[in-house]
Amino acid sequence: MNLIVLTVIASLFYSLSTMHVVSKLFDKQGPNQKKTLLLSTVAILLHLAVIVNSIFTESGQDLSFANVALLICWLIVVSVTTVSLRFPATLLLPVVYGFAAILLIASLFIPHHVILQSVNFEFGLVSHISLAFMAYCVLIIATLYAIQFYFINRRLKQKDMSIVTSHLPPLMLVERQLFHLVSMGSLLLTFALATGFLFIDNMFDKGYIHKTVLSLLAWALFVTVAWGHKYRGWRGKSSVITTICAATLLTLAYFGSRFVQEIILGKF
Repeated sequence: MNLIVLTVIASLFYSLSTMHVVSKLFDKQGPNQKKTLLLSTVAILLHLAVIVNSIFTESGQDLSFANVALLICWLIVVSVTTVSLRFPATLLLPVVYGFAAILLIASLFIPHHVILQSVNFEFGLVSHISLAFMAYCVLIIATLYAIQFYFINRRLKQKDMSIVTSHLPPLMLVERQLFHLVSMGSLLLTFALATGFLFIDNMFDKGYIHKTVLSLLAWALFVTVAWGHKYRGWRGKSSVITTICAATLLTLAYFGSRFVQEIILGKF
């Protein structure tokens, strides 16, 4: 199937999933889980097909900004969808599905020109990249939980009774999952940074120092949130804002320079 057609259809199914969940957002019964799972599964499989066909080309492996973003987005979508089978994630699903739909369409207009003839499979480098990917996915999901926590908490403080009768998860459950994810993501990010310093020689070179510094700042904020919650009982708005700031710094570390070079400046 043509890659453009495949991308459009995948985006369409993500959009249908988003609309279905949003239409039942404050319904007591919530969205139909079977319908949501069916639509999202089709979208996820098509999304995977887009990634495989985009990365593995006849010329080599295309690891451009767009393809890496699509891959990480797919990992986040799969993770949130899997979590939703056990825990209510009504607010998270339309966010990740909607973003995936937009990113897929955007990828059609973003240049793909970073072709690698061969990939370096050194243990240290692979370990660092794998841990960094996992840490980013977990911490972005934690950030989504932070936003969900803030939304539910704000509606409760406003005495909005529709939030009580809706299908949205209990505030304490969201809070528990939020700080569990922040702790787990912080640990993964710690290992990712450690393997980077251990196996990669150019972490502080001119072309990479901004990534290293931003990652360390993000790590410090995430660790502070996890430590503060466990030992000082921190919670609420300050923890949410700190988590969002840390996720922003980490996103800039991972994608900032590549976005500027590949998308704005057109350097490959």
